[in-house]
Amino acid sequence: MVVAAISATMSVNAQVENLRHEIGVTYGTGNVIFGDGIGNAFEAIFNSIRDVKADNEKQFGTLSLEYFYHLNDPKVAIGLIGAYSEESRDFMQSGTKVGDAKKTNFTIMPSAKYYWSNKEHFGFYSKVAFGATFHSESKSSDLESDNNDKNKVYFATQISPVGIEAGLKNLRVFLEGGWGEQGVIALIGLRTKF
Repeated sequence: MVVAAISATMSVNAQVENLRHEIGVTYGTGNVIFGDGIGNAFEAIFNSIRDVKADNEKQFGTLSLEYFYHLNDPKVAIGLIGAYSEESRDFMQSGTKVGDAKKTNFTIMPSAKYYWSNKEHFGFYSKVAFGATFHSESKSSDLESDNNDKNKVYFATQISPVGIEAGLKNLRVFLEGGWGEQGVIALIGLRTKF
């Protein structure tokens, strides 16, 4: 009976130590899309010439779902990230609303993570991801030239040099400092490992 109990305990411990799969949900502030930023700069210049100003800007932020698989080397994990963000704004000219716009972004990025330290209740890591953002924009305006819908695909990235997680072996909260489609400056989340 003692041998059976020791064997069962060792089996449970081995399963806890070899948690290979990881699923996380994150929320990030803002996002960065390379191609869209250039388009926004030209739009701002054109609107300033016509005395059109953006107002009532709303941004949802970025909500992401992550999956990582931990390789035989316990410090390395590879995975996939899916992200969603949206924003909207009104266009004003001489105090009157002349139009509005809504943008949505769906992003998919293969990713990799390296743990500098991965203890029982704490982890310190860096993460990088590259992929594509499927960008959709609908715009309506009393100014004829502004009525259009755009669907584009942009290069997407997330670079998080600093990530900290804490909690249980299989359930942790985390905070990342980074830049990209998942968020700018900071993103926060919850992950489970099994």
